[in-house]
Amino acid sequence: MGATRRQVVLGGASVLALGGCRTAGASGPPRAAGPSDPSPVAVLPPSTFPSLDQAVRAVVALAGGLSFIQPGQRVLLKPALNSSRPYPATADPEVVLIVARLVQEAGGEPFIADRTMFRNSTASVFHALGLDDVAAEARIECLALDEAEVVSLAHPLAAHWADQRIRIYRPVADADHVINLCTPRTHRLGDFTMAMKNNVGVVDGGARLRMHLPFSLRERVAEISLVVRPSLIVMDGRQGFTNGGPDQGDLATLDFLAAGRDPLALDAVGLGFLRLAGTNATLSRGSIWALPMMQRAAEIGVGATSAQQLSLLGMQPAAEARLRAQLA
Repeated sequence: MGATRRQVVLGGASVLALGGCRTAGASGPPRAAGPSDPSPVAVLPPSTFPSLDQAVRAVVALAGGLSFIQPGQRVLLKPALNSSRPYPATADPEVVLIVARLVQEAGGEPFIADRTMFRNSTASVFHALGLDDVAAEARIECLALDEAEVVSLAHPLAAHWADQRIRIYRPVADADHVINLCTPRTHRLGDFTMAMKNNVGVVDGGARLRMHLPFSLRERVAEISLVVRPSLIVMDGRQGFTNGGPDQGDLATLDFLAAGRDPLALDAVGLGFLRLAGTNATLSRGSIWALPMMQRAAEIGVGATSAQQLSLLGMQPAAEARLRAQLA
């Protein structure tokens, strides 16, 4: 964007929580699932489908589909875009195109938007990965947020952010829905990067730099979900990093696609698959719910707080039992 970035402050208690345009100030923070209110996550093995297109469509349908989209609504597709390295370090352009088509079939107007690592040009990363080709093929916008206008969203539970305010880019705040397209990877600083960590790309560059200071990074990442709540998350777990990350690491074939609306639940599933593949000591020891990012997300009501609240849809009983054994 050529316009000079400027900050807009949304004051008081009225703050935007994306995904259905829900206002957190009016309805309170996202509510954690209770015992009678499980978090459903669709999980399917893509290797059993004739094509990736069919697999993605199946997992999205199993997760409830895109009925939340009304005709003409703007739907931001938020890919994992930490660098110009190919999948699984970043979202697979083919998956982005498939989801864009699904949004169009539902009557929505998709667009791709993100901010890569602050030292890099997002437009150049879009080009290197072929996402601008995806946008051209689907006839949609591919928006680099580097110079976009910024809004400051306040939330009383954003305790690890200065003044309880999180600065995100205006096109994200203006979208009717956000669809989070993430991959399962370990992360040298944040422990792991999946659904919750993918939100970092919508945070203003200056604030993003400060949030990576050594203290409370994981808690800050969890708190972004207070103001950015995707209407759908699709985790492309055909492959992932079991150590290292986020842009390069030990590659493993995981063979899963997962979809749902609860970022904490999706991250739990991704962590379970990394454990099955033999991940590093940080993620393989103890309860995944005790990891700082997971713990803080549960405290502030982002989603499920235990494996018992996860409703895993589509898995064969033996496969589900193996996964659940890693979700303690």
